[in-house]
Amino acid sequence: MNYRKFQVIAFALPLAIAAPGISPAGAESLKKNKPWEVIKYLNPIPEKNYTNASQDRLIKKQAFKSGKVSNVRPANNKEVGFFAIVPGGKLNDSGFIASVLDNPRTNGISATIPWRQLEPGEEKYEWGTIDQLLEQCQSHNKTLILRVSTCGVDLPADSDKPSSDTPDWVFSAGAKSVKYLDKDGKPHLMPLFWDQSYLAAFSNFISEMGSRYDKNPLLHSVGITGGGFLGGTSLVPTNVAEKGDKNATSETGFTTASQIENHLRKKEGLTQKQIIDHWKYVADLFPQAFPNTTLNFAINPPTPNRAGEDALDELSDYLVYRYGQHIYVTREDLKNGKHGFDDYRVLLKFRPDTYEGLALLPQFPGAELEKLTKTALDDGISYVEIPQELLTSADPVVAQALDQLNSHMGFQIISRKVALPEQVEQGEPLKVDFTFLNVGNAVPKRPVREIEKDVPTSYKVMVELKDQNGKPVAQLLHTPEKGTLDWKAGAPVTWQHSLRMPPLTPGEYEASVSLFDPVSARKIILIDGRSDEQKPSTAVPAGKIRIVGKGSMNKTTSIQPTN
Repeated sequence: MNYRKFQVIAFALPLAIAAPGISPAGAESLKKNKPWEVIKYLNPIPEKNYTNASQDRLIKKQAFKSGKVSNVRPANNKEVGFFAIVPGGKLNDSGFIASVLDNPRTNGISATIPWRQLEPGEEKYEWGTIDQLLEQCQSHNKTLILRVSTCGVDLPADSDKPSSDTPDWVFSAGAKSVKYLDKDGKPHLMPLFWDQSYLAAFSNFISEMGSRYDKNPLLHSVGITGGGFLGGTSLVPTNVAEKGDKNATSETGFTTASQIENHLRKKEGLTQKQIIDHWKYVADLFPQAFPNTTLNFAINPPTPNRAGEDALDELSDYLVYRYGQHIYVTREDLKNGKHGFDDYRVLLKFRPDTYEGLALLPQFPGAELEKLTKTALDDGISYVEIPQELLTSADPVVAQALDQLNSHMGFQIISRKVALPEQVEQGEPLKVDFTFLNVGNAVPKRPVREIEKDVPTSYKVMVELKDQNGKPVAQLLHTPEKGTLDWKAGAPVTWQHSLRMPPLTPGEYEASVSLFDPVSARKIILIDGRSDEQKPSTAVPAGKIRIVGKGSMNKTTSIQPTN
């Protein structure tokens, strides 16, 4: 038996039995496992259901079913869609970025920018790259997923020194580092992410970035970074060889991930507790700097083993339960359509709490997109960070998979019926009749801030009335008994309601219907499904209503269907 494998098994077993967050009853049930059942803790097998005892929530894996709907034009709300990845060497290439944003498939772009490019000297900031990206997004009415990397973008070295995404002045100020060689043998410096000098400098930088960009509506989300490689969660580089020089040292540069991890544990005192404490500290920097901007967190394990999965559980639980919908979660570094147990388990666990995404590697093969589409829709994915080469591929299989995913990821709400009376007597309630259908794999979640947590709630349904000059004169709001949080895919939602009317002057008014957030005044994009065109819009036309004086009409009024 391989001795190294035996060590991993011996270490993983106690963690599975004594995992934090498992209730005494849950721990007792683990002890009752038959001897042959212990294998599920060593190599978990996907099951229909998975119970997370710390949440007391039954997580159900279900196949996505959208219902029989064809020719749907996607409603690309800001939470939803494809975000084309801008390679590091193209961050300042305005022509390339414009061509990416011109693509009708894209809802925006995803960019990871090296810290050293934004703060080349201590408190000497150069924000031009971010400003240019935001300006181009604004001109195309699209948004930006922004991350700042402190290791991994692979900037070309300025001299014979090893390159790093962390500015030179940080290392000169005393921050510790690890030297490693990438697959091509080029040297790089990775900061020790828990080093106090490094954290102090990075904390100041994030605070400054937040003061400049928080509340910017062109930001889809800002990545919680600085605690791992390439804006992600992993503590070790992924651009190194699987096998390398066995005699490599910190002076010559380590050549494999295992060499780096062994050095961190043996020489730098890295422990699982330290990983968790370090990441919690880093993660808390961002909500403080960006209290009004959505953040996203990579849900890849900090280390590639069972202990890393346990650390990921604790970190993601901490972030999502503390900050709620303020934090999106992203499964990063996808190299194929493979769907592992831990991947979908974490995604399904947080599906009711927030929105979720995938980030593909540049070498992701187009042939895997069909498989990825199925699993992404099952998991409730709302956005995908994707290489531009796939978005522009002429392969019909790739195009079909992208169209399928684009039409059904996130929430896609179709208005099937909007019926209002032709006339309403002044002072009488307005009787409405609605049918909506969600063909997306997620539900519309309206974030409401409670202390520091964004709690998902349902959107309001709004009937807006405008006078003959187009001026809004009334906004009639209500939350249907079955709120938008329960608008599951493929199940039509139908209801009737009586809305209280203000004392409007008799006359004719134009009516429209929206899904509305009264706090932010945001209207989400709907699909008007009452015609073959199925046009996306923030307001569905509902026809004209005539307000008449009291006693001038029969109390029984007809319903005016507008479908």
